Amino acid sequence: MRAPFLQVGGNSMFESLYQNNFTYDSSMPVLDNNPPFFPYTLDYNIGHECMIPPCPTKSFPGLWEVGMVMWNDYRGGRCSMGDACANPDNAEDVFKMLLKNFERHYHSNRAPFGLFYHAAWFVTQHYRKGYMKFIDYINSKDDVYMVTNWQAIQWMRDPTPLSKIHSFKPWQCPKDPEKPGPCHHPKSCNLNYKGGSRSFKTCQPCPSVFPWTGRTGFDEMYAV
Repeated sequence: MRAPFLQVGGNSMFESLYQNNFTYDSSMPVLDNNPPFFPYTLDYNIGHECMIPPCPTKSFPGLWEVGMVMWNDYRGGRCSMGDACANPDNAEDVFKMLLKNFERHYHSNRAPFGLFYHAAWFVTQHYRKGYMKFIDYINSKDDVYMVTNWQAIQWMRDPTPLSKIHSFKPWQCPKDPEKPGPCHHPKSCNLNYKGGSRSFKTCQPCPSVFPWTGRTGFDEMYAV
């Protein structure tokens, strides 16, 4: 779960996540980055500043928060997402900025280093080039792994040494013989709404209702 615009909804939002068995939220920026903050469960009060209130104040045992540990950009500013940083105007400096923030994690407590971006950032050629150089660099290390937030949490639940990491089940990607192959020809779902046209592509059937019309499909389910 990530709240739109990182605007968390306080206890009400986290109560909903807790009741619906979500594993984690990743919406709260964390200013403390030296050393960086590890993901944590919401059994107790959050141990960092609440930067965008309202933050949770109640206990939600077992629900994880993967905080967005803030970076230092190349102008000395702070940012919780890579595309919110002041990014350099050349690929080499983009690489160096990423590396500097990564090394703060790598050379201190090894807290997970989050790479949080919106897709549009990668349209800029030198951004993407610097990013790919960084990815190639960290992938050359034998003690760095690129995993999802969920996979990082599984490791924290069951810390596994590097000598056994290749058999760590949550990090495996077994092929499911019943799973369909890649979808190369998605269909387009179109809707005329308020004088305009909206669309998205999917390999699934187009929905019967569209959320942006105010009809989510859940009103009948939860009617009392």
